[in-house]
Amino acid sequence: MTLLSPIAVRSWTEMQQASDDVQLALFRQASARPSSSDVKTGFRAFAADLLARGLIDMGEYVTILGGTALVCLEPGPQGRFHNMRTGRDAGELTAIYSRAKYGGVDDIRYLARCLVNYLHAELDDPCSQWTALFQDAKACGDCVVMMTTGWRNVPSTANVLYEIVVEAVNLKLAYLALPTIINVKLPRLAPPCENYASLSLDEREQVNLMQDHVIPAENFYRWSGVHVIFGDDVLVTGSTADKVLQESLRNGAKSFRALYPVAIDPRVALADATIEDRLNSVAITHQLDDALAQLLSAPGYQPILRTLRLVFGEVNRDELATFLPKVPAPVWLDLYKAALGNEFLAQAQCVSSLVILRLYLTKLGLLDDVGRATL
Repeated sequence: MTLLSPIAVRSWTEMQQASDDVQLALFRQASARPSSSDVKTGFRAFAADLLARGLIDMGEYVTILGGTALVCLEPGPQGRFHNMRTGRDAGELTAIYSRAKYGGVDDIRYLARCLVNYLHAELDDPCSQWTALFQDAKACGDCVVMMTTGWRNVPSTANVLYEIVVEAVNLKLAYLALPTIINVKLPRLAPPCENYASLSLDEREQVNLMQDHVIPAENFYRWSGVHVIFGDDVLVTGSTADKVLQESLRNGAKSFRALYPVAIDPRVALADATIEDRLNSVAITHQLDDALAQLLSAPGYQPILRTLRLVFGEVNRDELATFLPKVPAPVWLDLYKAALGNEFLAQAQCVSSLVILRLYLTKLGLLDDVGRATL
């Protein structure tokens, strides 16, 4: 069989009929040069199949479509996860990750330090891909932008996480006389999907098409060369990152990279995307308990969209009134403002809980009789 260029591949599913040697050759060509067409033609599923057949390892899988992950996880028995490289139990990391998903201040900072340390080490290596990126950008007068998941008044963990990372890495880049990273916040005009972590791969792709991130179009790339880094807190199905890659490269980005502190084995994730919900719930469950109260009470806590869903959803409505005194009142005021700013009053499953909180804050004098914050 004649070896095809990845550009000529119309469907990666068709390539599964080729010999293993040809499949691997095509895989490595495509991995070295991410293309927007590879998203629609099924390259991620093709790579996951190679992994399942033992033709590539997890490290190689993560690198497709410009990806880098610090730790790769596979689910184990009794709700635990293991580090795929070492085989060791990843209980401590997954607990940190779970708390970070709900806004745990120290936990987000821990993940940020891991990412910053990785990027600092890469920038100290003259032969690394990250050094090459910034040196090329400097030589060509290009800029490097960071994009994270889209948000609508209330940030996700990824938004907060990469705000910290960009600020710290920019100091290093400035000292090296290299272009600093521009943090581009993607807006989300439609209300975010309520239960994204529990959706299947097909459902996630439909959400991404209809109501997810508003990604810059051609005009954004018109005046200068732009290199895109997409930052997320986890690689599960890759549908969000792949959408950003597809739109960015198609509209004129010069390169694309994706960065994650954690990735999940695609042999599980692509078959059952709800594994993300299992990871999110390692330390912070779907209950109003002492672990959540401690997280919300930490100095510097800021509202995270996922926490709003947990606190104000109808599942926990009956427990909310007794849970309120366990968390400082100013935190509840911030959560209330965030919920209303994200149109939670228009969501039937949240209205009753927000009424309970409004009455509580009014009684404490933090809201007046018409629901305005007192100054």
